[in-house]
Amino acid sequence: MSFYREDYAEIIPKPPYMWPNAQILASVYTTKPENIQKILPPPLLAGKEGMVIVFVARYPESNFGVSYNESAMFVQAIFPRGEGDINGVYCPCMYVDDDVAMIGGREIYGLPKKIAKIELAREGNTVRGTVERGGIKIVDMEATLTGRAEGAIEYGPTFSLRAFPSPDMEGLSLVEIISIDITTEPREIHTGTGTLKFERSEADPLYEIEQEMSMGMIFNIGTPKMSKGTVLLRVTGEDTEKYLPYLYARSY
Repeated sequence: MSFYREDYAEIIPKPPYMWPNAQILASVYTTKPENIQKILPPPLLAGKEGMVIVFVARYPESNFGVSYNESAMFVQAIFPRGEGDINGVYCPCMYVDDDVAMIGGREIYGLPKKIAKIELAREGNTVRGTVERGGIKIVDMEATLTGRAEGAIEYGPTFSLRAFPSPDMEGLSLVEIISIDITTEPREIHTGTGTLKFERSEADPLYEIEQEMSMGMIFNIGTPKMSKGTVLLRVTGEDTEKYLPYLYARSY
């Protein structure tokens, strides 16, 4: 092993990235669109339905040699453009329990990954997922599976904010809004009811995206697939300053 490796492409494969036999517990709910709008970097706009997805996942394998657990929140968002708006979701926070998964997601895609203790367990028709960080259980979700469904959830591309602080810590050197296509080939889809709780944390304020109406829970066993990212917007210079307020949660 050496710090200098000419086989970089073999060590870090190019997308699509895949997670066979993944287990994913997701809670879907609605919130007030203004709760979403305040955390969206421009020019993203909140969707009128105010849909939110929170999931906890276990990835026993991947095509880049890492197994780990993950959790994230996705909020409904729109990227406006003249030739037709793009409807998708924005990721304000994401958690993993492996540093390789964190580094790749942050540096390549701009996903706001942080390290946390993540657990997902199933016992019969009960599935529970938890995320703990700094001694605080920031996500605690439990579902009772009551039925089966066909077909995967389609919510459009995932938007992320990829930003590089200036090395002199005077603002940002570069900001990008990125679009990522994430799909899942389902093997089993279970529907259910349950609870989703956010413990208050100033470092991880998921609780601010308040739950108005639950749209149920889904437990999915299948293979997620992530494509290469596409830069929708690139910002440099003084215009990057307006993005600073959206970076706090990924740095603390």
